[in-house]
Amino acid sequence: MTATAHSSGRPAAATQARPGLWKGRTVVIIGLVLLGIGLRYAVTGMSPLLGDVRAALSISTAGATFLGMLPTLSFGIGGFLAPVLVRRWGPEATALAAVALAAVGALARPFGGGAVPFFILTVLALVGMGLGNVTGAPLVKKYFPDRPAAMITLFSLLMQAGATLPAMTALPLANAVGWQGSLASWGLLSLIAVVPWTVQLGASRRRAHDAAAPAVVVAPPGAPAQKIGFGALVKSPVARGTALFYAMASLNTYAMLAWLPTMLVQFSGLSKGDAAAAFSIYTFLTLPMAVITPILANRLKKPAALAVALAATGPLGYVGLLTHAGPAWGWVFVAGISGGAFPLAIAMFNLRTRTTAGSAGVGGFAMGTGYLAGTLGPLIGGWLFAATGSWTAPLWVYAVTFVPMAIGALVMAKPGRYVEDALDPR
Repeated sequence: MTATAHSSGRPAAATQARPGLWKGRTVVIIGLVLLGIGLRYAVTGMSPLLGDVRAALSISTAGATFLGMLPTLSFGIGGFLAPVLVRRWGPEATALAAVALAAVGALARPFGGGAVPFFILTVLALVGMGLGNVTGAPLVKKYFPDRPAAMITLFSLLMQAGATLPAMTALPLANAVGWQGSLASWGLLSLIAVVPWTVQLGASRRRAHDAAAPAVVVAPPGAPAQKIGFGALVKSPVARGTALFYAMASLNTYAMLAWLPTMLVQFSGLSKGDAAAAFSIYTFLTLPMAVITPILANRLKKPAALAVALAATGPLGYVGLLTHAGPAWGWVFVAGISGGAFPLAIAMFNLRTRTTAGSAGVGGFAMGTGYLAGTLGPLIGGWLFAATGSWTAPLWVYAVTFVPMAIGALVMAKPGRYVEDALDPR
């Protein structure tokens, strides 16, 4: 299971023959596939079953609202924890912890026997998924320095597919085996993922104790070990810019996931069926954008223009809805292109770092901050609508987020600057 990686932001060794994709990395690839596709099912697989869950467990409206906030809160917690665990345990052990927590929480929560155990086990599963959100990029950096664009694209695409498929299968499975079986079913994926990450962790530790084995990570000669803690990340312009970009993307995305269908009915005058169809366009666009944006980010010498363009598409769509110029679904399509912001940021975790620890650090910092900001998105919209009785104010507030998101994009994507630059020389 030996793989050679480099600490630079771009793969070196242009003069070396590129190894086969599967050579020495089969277990890692299987683990990454299972990790990536298992990072959203605890959220999207529950949404179609929420009515059944509330009825069975006597969850109030306030409880349902809190349940809806748990994903972003838990992802934020997992995002801040992940770099610490990667630094102390390594990315393989962190990936194992991620899938193990997700499996235990997802498999047990439908059978916990009440609302309180359900909430606790939901948090357990979601924190595990929050760890997995961050761990993918440093694993790609460590094991696939020769194919960073392809593997980040694959991981991003699997994350999006893992959000779509559970939502599609939730009701058919519930009709066949009941809501508990449907809700628990995708947890089997995380349980299976425990196997490859256990194997890879064992192989990694054997190499670490075998001085004769080739190193997994080849650092530059004389390079000191670097600790990338929270203080260093706060000092890093790259980390701050990435966090700001991710935070605004998260705030907008979760606001639209919560309110866009309602906006289209109440503000744009669409029927419920047409609003649902338009909303499906918004959510579907995350799949092609997960393929396109990491490839472009890796090929462009200056990806700042791409980042700013993605920051602009959401607000442009909102302004279109505000002006009622043209069909609403067209502006929803424009806004949906902004779904490429998340995979772009994940690609930048590696393009603007030199080390596995740097990738994990900036990923955790950005995702931790971003998902906490994502919690505010639906709350801001709901509060402004309640205060004004219209969706005009919320849409303008979301549109104005282009400014901080574009600033974050420019700082994040500035060429030739890396997170490790903020570290004091040792």
